[in-house]
Amino acid sequence: MGREGAGITVRELARLAGVSRQTVSDALRGTGRVAAATRKRIRELAEESGYTPDPLISAGLAQIRRKSPQRIKAVLGYVETGKFPDLTGTYESYRRLYEGAKERAAELGYLLEHFSIADPSIKPKRLQQILWARGIRGLVILYVEDWGNEPAPVPLDLNQFASATVGARMRTPALHFAMADQFANTQLCLQHLTALGYRRIGLALPSPLDHLIENRISHAYYGWQQSQPTRARLPVFDNRIVHFESTVEAYRHWFDRWKPDAIMSFPQGRLNRHLGLRFPEQAGFAHLDRNPSNAGIAGIDQSHEATGAAAVDIVARHLALGEIGPPATAHGTLIEGNWVVGDTVEQGSQIVS
Repeated sequence: MGREGAGITVRELARLAGVSRQTVSDALRGTGRVAAATRKRIRELAEESGYTPDPLISAGLAQIRRKSPQRIKAVLGYVETGKFPDLTGTYESYRRLYEGAKERAAELGYLLEHFSIADPSIKPKRLQQILWARGIRGLVILYVEDWGNEPAPVPLDLNQFASATVGARMRTPALHFAMADQFANTQLCLQHLTALGYRRIGLALPSPLDHLIENRISHAYYGWQQSQPTRARLPVFDNRIVHFESTVEAYRHWFDRWKPDAIMSFPQGRLNRHLGLRFPEQAGFAHLDRNPSNAGIAGIDQSHEATGAAAVDIVARHLALGEIGPPATAHGTLIEGNWVVGDTVEQGSQIVS
């Protein structure tokens, strides 16, 4: 009897195309070293023959792959943007993103190879050639702020890759993305600080970073302020350091003028030390990007490893579907962080509102 309604199988499609099953699989997923003409012919044949992958089989194989060591079947690229090379090796948050991406890539059978747009030894045109020569068809792009300038478009032909940004969303062209849910993380931080008794909560935040992530942090903060008495509404302090002394003076004026009983911030340890601020004696302090190296500091761990893993999942999924190039409609994955207890906040009973 025939398999009515079952559709054509990969084995049958390989026989029709006169190639191996592995070649068919690689062509449909956009992986491996399949010539462009062969890949196009196989995809057209698959469409004409009504081939569709069995979702139950695909899900089962994915589960098996996650539970057992995988042979390397392809290479993904991890590409840093920005003006400075080796952000991954310099900053802990970026390193955690990469480690999460690398671990998930290995679970799926991919090798993750690291590149930087700012690497002076490799021009963008040469980088494009290297990626193509190494059979790299999937890219995770670390999209970072340029501190005062609009982030530049990635100087690669992204029509040749299945791509997703990690850390922030890219608009030109619009790509799928995975990033920390900064709006929810800010709300979570405010929730914990208010539960501890803090009421005049200030926010110190570099404006270029907030702009890059679509003002999600400041919008969450201003939204919270609407539920607070007018006397508890503090202006955001822009802790972007251009000239250190002038920034210190502005920070001192902001702290003395508004007298926050707690401060939420991205890194500003140098400013705090220069002013001699004592936490939690003078005010509580919560770090909005709290990493393991910030021992003793309260704040939000952004779960960077999970964000890096989510970016790889996006790229791997679209490679499996043979979807190459910027999507017609971009979608994203937002990862929520966790509150980490620390010595820089009081535990509630000592706070006087």
